[in-house]
Amino acid sequence: MNKVVSLLFGNNKQQSFEQIVEPYLNLMFKVAYQYTGNTEDAEDLVQEVLAELFKNLTKLQQAEKTKAWIMRCLYNKFVDQYRQQKSRPLIDSLDDEQQIPLTQATPEHELLLTHQQVLAGLSQLNSNQRALVTMHDINGYTLVELAEIMQKPVGTLKSDLHRARAKLKILFNLQPSDIQSRHCM
Repeated sequence: MNKVVSLLFGNNKQQSFEQIVEPYLNLMFKVAYQYTGNTEDAEDLVQEVLAELFKNLTKLQQAEKTKAWIMRCLYNKFVDQYRQQKSRPLIDSLDDEQQIPLTQATPEHELLLTHQQVLAGLSQLNSNQRALVTMHDINGYTLVELAEIMQKPVGTLKSDLHRARAKLKILFNLQPSDIQSRHCM
């Protein structure tokens, strides 16, 4: 792909693009994976965002907060795809040979179940709630940073986050005492 890009646009544009985007590639993939729930969709999402960013290289170069602008593009592309494919589940069901028997009580098994439960819970949220929970609770973005990325007031994000967490608590049948005991471990 690098050869095609350099032939079409010259090395300067390609090098400039790579210098701007490269520090954020791992973060983009991590967040895309958390949005989509699987590697292939995350790779596709990142690739589409990179294509959009390359088309808008001058805007990217002029952006004051590059990270926020890139994450906003990723968020927008995810929401667009989500709207187009609402009926598609977030996670693929495991094949019979991939499923781990429930009699296994290893820490790895418990971690896998927890990961699958979190993905299943996130799939029940709408795209905005899923992105908000993923970016705030999993990736550690502050509400101020999210307000900039999602272009929403902090107060709106607080209430959206509260609603999303409440929905997850219902889905996981968690009581306040369950939450406290999990934080103490």
